[in-house]
Amino acid sequence: MNLSLLDWGIVILAIIALRIFSLSTKRYMQGVADFLSANRSAGRYLLTIATQMGGVGVVTFVGAFEMIYSAGLPPKWWELMSIPGGVIILLTGWVYYRFRETRAMTMAQFFEMRYSRNFRVFAGILCWISGILNFGIFPAVSARFIMYFCGLPEAFSLPGLPFQIPTFPALMLFDLGLSVSFVTMGGQVSVMVTDCVQGIFCAIAFVVVSASLVLLVSWDQMAQALAMAPEKASMIHPFKTSQVEDFNFFYFAIAVFGSFYGYMSWQGSQGFFSSAKSPHEHKMGGIIAVWRWIPQALVMLMMPLAAVAIMKLPEFAAQAEAVNQSLKTIPNEYVQGQMRVPLAMAQILPIGIKGLLAATMLFVSFTTHDTYLHSWGSIFIQDVVMPLRKKQLTPEQHIRLLRASVIGVAVFAFLFSLWYPMGQKILFFFAITGTIWLGGSGAVIIGGLYWRRGTTAGAYCALTVGAVLGVAGLVVPQFWQAHYGRPFPINGQVLWFIAMLSAIAVYVGISLVTGRGKPPFNLEKMLHRGPYRLPGDEREVYEAPKSLWLKITGITPEFNRTDRILAVALVAYHGLYFMWFLVFSFINIIHPLSDAVWLKYWWFDIRLKLAISIPAIVWFTIGGVLDIRRLFQTLKTLPRDASDDGMVREAIVTTPESSPAEGIPATVTATTDAGKPDRA
Repeated sequence: MNLSLLDWGIVILAIIALRIFSLSTKRYMQGVADFLSANRSAGRYLLTIATQMGGVGVVTFVGAFEMIYSAGLPPKWWELMSIPGGVIILLTGWVYYRFRETRAMTMAQFFEMRYSRNFRVFAGILCWISGILNFGIFPAVSARFIMYFCGLPEAFSLPGLPFQIPTFPALMLFDLGLSVSFVTMGGQVSVMVTDCVQGIFCAIAFVVVSASLVLLVSWDQMAQALAMAPEKASMIHPFKTSQVEDFNFFYFAIAVFGSFYGYMSWQGSQGFFSSAKSPHEHKMGGIIAVWRWIPQALVMLMMPLAAVAIMKLPEFAAQAEAVNQSLKTIPNEYVQGQMRVPLAMAQILPIGIKGLLAATMLFVSFTTHDTYLHSWGSIFIQDVVMPLRKKQLTPEQHIRLLRASVIGVAVFAFLFSLWYPMGQKILFFFAITGTIWLGGSGAVIIGGLYWRRGTTAGAYCALTVGAVLGVAGLVVPQFWQAHYGRPFPINGQVLWFIAMLSAIAVYVGISLVTGRGKPPFNLEKMLHRGPYRLPGDEREVYEAPKSLWLKITGITPEFNRTDRILAVALVAYHGLYFMWFLVFSFINIIHPLSDAVWLKYWWFDIRLKLAISIPAIVWFTIGGVLDIRRLFQTLKTLPRDASDDGMVREAIVTTPESSPAEGIPATVTATTDAGKPDRA
């Protein structure tokens, strides 16, 4: 084994402490709205920490390791292209602000408000299929990471049993079992709170591991190893990568477009989309998230860079030989690529730090698994089963059904991980399986929230086009490889781009044709704005900023002084980085700089992020603890509404011609059908 008794002690104590804490969340889950969205009561720090932990699992780390180990530092440069889009999304409230205004608990509930109940079911089925296929490899990658990093045997024996138990499925059962217990015990309340606690622990561990690697493998050694790459496939210079096939400029250009087009489309963490206590609090969570992300991004970079040095430099020959011997026991070449960095870390990290990293990766696995189990389990019930039922369930029956669905998703993920042979890099597997849903969903969501002329027919066609291209991406490459003996020329990322453009064209074209002569959709009613505002939602009133500067920074009258400072800090930080990206790129186009200059930039960037990480950890730890306390206090006294269960029901809603007092009954809830009465 690679772990000492001290390391195992750290892992076991961390898991026990987490389990004890998780039990305290059970009593706060008292209704369907609690299970689905923590009754919309989360503050910005709790929301930010939990969302990031729920959306980044071991599989994401391993995918990033594959990218950095094979392509080096240039991908981190091209990622800077996404800065303007990211800032625009965060500060303008692109998609998420309007979605939160609808008060829908799932994206498909919004689809029923905007389009139709049948479309909700159709979208729910597509989203669920795409999601569980995408989630299918998560348990396998997590279990392999722990197995190879810790040096666990292929099988083990238990006293009294006449046979050995395979380690790989046993680890998956433990991981999924604990994650299922979090979800079924307290729904989104348990998921959010335990993810936040684990996130606080992991942020500290990320900085400790990153600092340790800087001391164990010097920057000069990392630079020397990176310089060994071929001239036109540089792992240092972004403008000398013409022979890089996978993670090149075009990969990230498509990702930038996709991040804007498909924002909030992916439903793997959909429970967080509706958990904020107001749209403004959700926006602020996004604004401060950039600082919380830095420690995590840093360790995802430092681990593969250190691994490159370990595997290539003669001074680490003994460690490299041990890694290679372990890799020879893995028959699948893609799994070998996934496990190279974990095995290298097992050889270089000292006692204590190994245990910290093992506990961290287990926590990262738990947070993503419970988030995805909650999301896909809820989506199947809320958006497929419930709309087809004619008889209403009691809250207790509804929650039992949700729990059963969560367990069903866990069983599927276990079996898929057990039997599916990895045949490509993780990030391309994500792109292909995600295209089934992401190809068309962006057009449907953006069109539904921002365009009055979008029609149900256009939505059906857009989703269908994306799904067909996504399924083709799974099937056609297999036949191509079998027939021609070489990989399919279009990778998953390019296929996703084709699907997005096709869906936009189809949505707009079909909507214009089928919506001709019909009245436009009433967006104000669906968004509960103006005379349609619900009682008690005065804090969520949308007011557009009046000055150009306020529009640029996204500052609205909802922002207090602290909020304004945070928004300006975000614009300044990202603005400086993007200006540097533009200027340095222009200089390199005119007169290419040397690798030595680039290495100085990369080393400065790493040290800057390490310095920022320390105050960020203190800030978010305090904020996260206070937000957890506020959430418990709110849920302890909050009155529950049994009808607030994610279903769309007819209700009396005020019209522009009537007064709010006459039109909105006091009992109206988020389930009000805010749009359909105005649609022919």
